[in-house]
Amino acid sequence: MQNFSYHTHTNSFGCYDGHNTIEEMINAARTKGFCELGISNHLIYHPNIYNGCEQAKNDKMYHADFNKAQDIFKRTIDKIKEVADKEKFKVYAGFEVDFFPSLKWRDSFEKIITEVKPDYLIGSTHFIRTSDETKMCNIYYIKSLEAADDEKEEMLKNYWRNIIEAIKSRYFDFMAHLDVCKLFNLCCEDKWNYWKEKVIETLDEYKQPFELNTSGWRKIGEQHPHTWMLKELGKRNVPIVISDDAHRTEQIGENFEKAEVLLKDLNYKTRWKLGK
Repeated sequence: MQNFSYHTHTNSFGCYDGHNTIEEMINAARTKGFCELGISNHLIYHPNIYNGCEQAKNDKMYHADFNKAQDIFKRTIDKIKEVADKEKFKVYAGFEVDFFPSLKWRDSFEKIITEVKPDYLIGSTHFIRTSDETKMCNIYYIKSLEAADDEKEEMLKNYWRNIIEAIKSRYFDFMAHLDVCKLFNLCCEDKWNYWKEKVIETLDEYKQPFELNTSGWRKIGEQHPHTWMLKELGKRNVPIVISDDAHRTEQIGENFEKAEVLLKDLNYKTRWKLGK
């Protein structure tokens, strides 16, 4: 069974959504019998991050000011590395990054990463947005979005376009929970399979590693992504890694056994690991 996880979160600096310290997450991984751990708090930066969602103004993970964002992200990585240096346990310091395709965002992101120097990056999409990125809303706050039905439909299409462009960017070591939007019953109708198939095709074309995220079993009774998507990606030998998306110590390695059984049933052969 896979004995490591790279998609985990902490409560560092009071501005992330984890519930435990770096030390507590490391100790939990060690107790679980893991050989290494990656800590990947959220990197959420965009100058328009508050436009379109009133609730976003109260979310401490969101950053609209470049200098403040770069500062907290650098301190986050430095703190993980400081703790890791004291541990006899392999720890990677990374980020789960909310990607945006505009050149302006990419330029800012590249400057941040050059300064911060994380060990690895996870590509993620939690936002639906307008094409010009002037209006956006995290799907966790979808009920507060003020948008006409046709505008919301286009913003949902941009959710999938966003994933595709993130893959093409080659910024990321692997992609997170491809269909996390289904947590909120979004894009579940058959008409959205067109976009899911486009994501599959792009992952295949770029041979971009992606995750089987086990947290979906706890939240809605199904992993991310859909089983049919996993089956198609397995046929194409797209590299996969199991992730727990752990926000608490007790979630480390959660449902990994179940994930291994599913991958075996699908005859999924191509696995991925940092450094290999």
